[in-house]
Parts: sequence; structure tokens; C-alpha cells
Amino acid sequence: MQILNGKVQELVDPTGIIDGQRYEFLLTVKFDEEDELFNEEGTGLRLLYSVKDGQRKMLTYQFYELATESPFDVEWDEEEQASAEQYCMEHFPEI
Repeated sequence: MQILNGKVQELVDPTGIIDGQRYEFLLTVKFDEEDELFNEEGTGLRLLYSVKDGQRKMLTYQFYELATESPFDVEWDEEEQASAEQYCMEHFPEI
């Protein structure tokens, strides 16, 4: 998996119910043609992080087709997870 680009935004809870902060990372990723996640239309990866008391924790992730935003129901391997988490930590906003 190669991360081509990404963006991050803070998700604001107007109700104040959620404890801490939430951040959403939207990454554009590329896979080899042999990979089950390869998609000619392009593949996205959405990650949701929680930040509480200065501690960052990934809550969830989801691969999706870029053109339709349709999610894929697949598991990622350790290498893909490590690569995505490293990217997110390097691009995390100042908290």
C-alpha cells in the first residue's frame, strides 16, 4: 500500500456528549493490481482517532472506493496498518 495524499479534520461534537476530541483522516491509497483492495477507480482509507488527555487512539478504519465512496468490508494486514498509522502520527494537528 502506498499513501498518495491525505487530509485531516477535527470532528466537532456540538452536543458535548463525546469526551475528548475526534479527528478524521481521509487518505488516498494505491495498491498493486494483484492486491484484493486494488480498484481502478482508486481506493480511499478513512481513519477515526480519539484524543483524550493527550493520548491518541485509533478508533476505526474503513477502506472505500473513491469514485462512489462505497466501503469495502475487508481486514488490513499489519504492514498496511503500520503504514497508515505512521502517516497519521506524522500529520496529526497540534493538540
